[in-house]
Amino acid sequence: MGAIVCTVKNFLDTIIDIVGIKSGILLSRMTVIDILKGRDPDFDLLEEEFDQGIRIRSETYEDHIRYVRVKIGNLKPEMQHPFLWADRLVELDREGHQAFPVLKAFSESTRKYPGQKIDPNDIIRDILEMLPGTPLELVIGVIQIWVDHQQQSHHISRPEEEEWDGGTPLEQLFNCEIKSAENFMDQKFLDYIAANADELQKMHWRNFERFCAEFFNRLGYQIQLGPGGSDGGIDIRAFDPNDNSKPLIIIQCKRYKEGHQVGIETVKAFYTDVEFEQAQLGMIVTTSEIAPGGKKVCEARKYPLTFAELEEVKQWAKTMSKNA
Repeated sequence: MGAIVCTVKNFLDTIIDIVGIKSGILLSRMTVIDILKGRDPDFDLLEEEFDQGIRIRSETYEDHIRYVRVKIGNLKPEMQHPFLWADRLVELDREGHQAFPVLKAFSESTRKYPGQKIDPNDIIRDILEMLPGTPLELVIGVIQIWVDHQQQSHHISRPEEEEWDGGTPLEQLFNCEIKSAENFMDQKFLDYIAANADELQKMHWRNFERFCAEFFNRLGYQIQLGPGGSDGGIDIRAFDPNDNSKPLIIIQCKRYKEGHQVGIETVKAFYTDVEFEQAQLGMIVTTSEIAPGGKKVCEARKYPLTFAELEEVKQWAKTMSKNA
């Protein structure tokens, strides 16, 4: 493969554009540099060097793009490997499955729908008509391998261009509330947090509340997110979907830095909120830990409280990732 010659600025901006369209997250130049330094310590560029020329092999350039996408949670870690899709097809073939004829039939079917959004059911039907007796599981498996390959590719498709909404700067996750068009938090940021769980403590406090609300929403509760600020200590109310007369659980979110424990007075005060709301359970969720005194008073007085500390919250993030 050939080499690409450009300025450092153009190199970084191209990565930012491709990663932005693929993930929906807009990175700064310095963030891209910080990520790439993780795999190459020599990739330590200063802003005054951005106008300098750079020569980079095209396969290395593509590898950089995949690496950045993996690090922000947009790709599964194994998708860093450039020939993953081909390896999967070869593995299926070695196991006695006729994967390559299915791939050929898939290619022939997709050519019937140029420039269109394709219904996967139409593709599956076409393949089964071309290859009668082929197991449905094999057809779906080969299609999934191709979908993963397309996701892994740095090439921008026409639908991706048309659906591009401009993205959201990553900095907003840490600096201000991000209101989601989906539920309480966009999937792209859930994926980012899962891949960068150590940054939970840096999140904007309101986005941490949204993160927690999204977790309980996915557990099937009807969620009421408080307005933020002064809300009597109640950040989230979780209701039975069939009965919103009183909450089953009320949740207090404490986005603290390491070493800042949730103290005994906070625990005791939160218990009064649980009693007032007539909730069955109260939960304090923190990016730090509960002070030993808080746990002891809860146990001694049999408060209906439970706690989720940093390591458990990190696991929440992983369960909500599309890569889980």
